Amino acid sequence: MTLLIRTLEYLRFYLFWTLDFFKGSNTQKHLTDIAYKIENYSSPKVIALRQESLKKILDHAVNTTDYYSKFKNYHSIKDFPVINKNIIRSQEQEFKSVIFLNKKTKTVSTSGSTSSALKISQNKNKTIRNTADSIYFGKISGFKIGYKLLYLRHWDDVLRKSPLTKFMQNIDELEVVNMNNEYISKIIRNIEKDASKKGWLGYPSGFELICKYLDSINSKPIKANIKSIITMSEGLNNYTKKAMNKYFKSEVVSRYSNMEHGIIAQQKKGSSDFLINTASFWVEIFKIDEDEPADINEPGRIVVTDLYNYAIPLIRYDTGDIGAINYNKKYPVLTKIEGRKADIIFNTKGEIVSSFIVANVVEYDGIIQGQLIQEEEKEYTLKLNVTNNFNQESNVIKEFKGYLGHDAVIKILYINEIPLLSSGKRKATINNYLK
Repeated sequence: MTLLIRTLEYLRFYLFWTLDFFKGSNTQKHLTDIAYKIENYSSPKVIALRQESLKKILDHAVNTTDYYSKFKNYHSIKDFPVINKNIIRSQEQEFKSVIFLNKKTKTVSTSGSTSSALKISQNKNKTIRNTADSIYFGKISGFKIGYKLLYLRHWDDVLRKSPLTKFMQNIDELEVVNMNNEYISKIIRNIEKDASKKGWLGYPSGFELICKYLDSINSKPIKANIKSIITMSEGLNNYTKKAMNKYFKSEVVSRYSNMEHGIIAQQKKGSSDFLINTASFWVEIFKIDEDEPADINEPGRIVVTDLYNYAIPLIRYDTGDIGAINYNKKYPVLTKIEGRKADIIFNTKGEIVSSFIVANVVEYDGIIQGQLIQEEEKEYTLKLNVTNNFNQESNVIKEFKGYLGHDAVIKILYINEIPLLSSGKRKATINNYLK
């Protein structure tokens, strides 16, 4: 059986690259380009190549789309406005390149967790670039083509793959919605029986539930041959990071990506910083409430220019997320990614507070889940899902006053479950005061 599994791994690996070879080695060319540009970020040649890629997409946008046509006399990217999901949705046709109107493109759609969904067309070269990005960032986390991918997320009818595709891509679709102990136990049994090399990819909240279950049965480390664990879409708390490493013997890294673009940044093993995908994107940080660049290490809006989507150029696209950049390293990194601007929590002095103060609340004995809501300038509700073992309410309030301010008014609300969004994700924070 082990020989058969190894044979299938090699077959999938060589079949993928053989097919790519006969199609012109496009994925391999992109992969080589990504590795070279990221790993030689500071070289004069790579700096020139990045500038060339940026100029190409800007020129394409002003010459082939109605929206950007008024910027034909631009001098630099600084002459372009910041756009967002709502602007594109209200003027969708104006963003489309006339060159690709009658050509076959791929349509990707945002989940619509925070508003109605947005559909973005991607030209073929962009979809190949995304595949190469996935291969590169998977590889630096320990995942290789041919390994089995345990993919833990919400699978709707649009995302769900056919049995043949799942077999060819070696993917196990694991559903994060309504996870219970019986389902988790089944997942663990199946991966223990399977001797193949594997990678986990999924929502941290789903991994947290798996770890809590393994805690409850006093489980020993799982013999599952896990080579890579990547989390996405939600904040990764310290408990889940440590527990996944404990049970599956693989370091967890967090990925920052979205449906509109692809992989924007990802942690490297041994670092909490997010390596920015400078090969495929031009990333800027703007002040929270102004279209002006933020200072170095100042938290601000993450604004992304896609260097490869020519079907709908996304120039200076406000992702809605908050982060901070540090350029004083070998490669530029995002030192912070705080999630949606609409969900950012402020302390009583008006300063941004990291969402991880909520993510790590599960380290208290008896707390299963938590969610922090800012109701007014100095008023907060902390929702807690707890077991009968929990008896540290005063300690939790004291800790949160340390984060939010000693004049913060914190109300504890005990609930049975933090509800999932339609995407299968959970919000750690909500800001009703801003709304």
